[in-house]
Amino acid sequence: MVDSIKPKKNLGQNFLKNKYTINKIIEILDLKDNECIIEVGPGQGALTEFLVRKTKNYIGVEKDKNLCDLLEEKFININIINEDILKFDFNNLFNKKIRIIGNIPYNISTKLLLKCIENRNKIKRIDFMMQKEFVDRMISEHGNKSYGRLSVLIQLFFDTEKYVDISPKDFYPEPKIYSSFVSLKPKNNIIIKKNEINEFLDFVKKIFNTRRKKIKNCVNVNPNSLYDNIEKRAEELSILEMINLFREIKKDGKPI
Repeated sequence: MVDSIKPKKNLGQNFLKNKYTINKIIEILDLKDNECIIEVGPGQGALTEFLVRKTKNYIGVEKDKNLCDLLEEKFININIINEDILKFDFNNLFNKKIRIIGNIPYNISTKLLLKCIENRNKIKRIDFMMQKEFVDRMISEHGNKSYGRLSVLIQLFFDTEKYVDISPKDFYPEPKIYSSFVSLKPKNNIIIKKNEINEFLDFVKKIFNTRRKKIKNCVNVNPNSLYDNIEKRAEELSILEMINLFREIKKDGKPI
């Protein structure tokens, strides 16, 4: 049946085939017995075989019905749900925090991370294989060209660690880009108040929309204002410096 299932381009399917890379990822995962696992897009089951041996608390969420049938045929008593992960409800799955693992297509990467942010209180750790360029933007530090809105969004809520880059040759079919394996652990305490989050993220969007401009020319403030860092560009500021500037402007009653 495996040979009869062809990867679907519209679903961004690239199946991991390199045994060495699979074993490397398993080592990085460092799973404990009976952790609660959600696997996103198990595909043909390259990682699934290890996951279901390690825990009974497993749910695979697979959008492709043919692959669901394959996995149910390949593994005994496996819990596979045929659904789009972006529509999947993380509530009431397990009585413990979950680990989310998967090879994530580029076209849903940002939306899935936003979903993870919304559900971060239910999550213990996330381990994703994603497009290398996307991961590099996620983990980038201020002062780098790749540092931007995505970097701020992810690092505000998660501690991130990139482990390894993965060659296109490790997949079938071969994608045109390299992938990276990254983990995200929800922060116990974020450095911004809950009621500030939405406005702060709007502020971040504005100051990064025109990266070459100084911040004073991106937001609604007097060009001669003496706020700290107002003369800098967004990519020069750490997240804490952004938050402090955001609060200074808000304190003065300026609409951001």
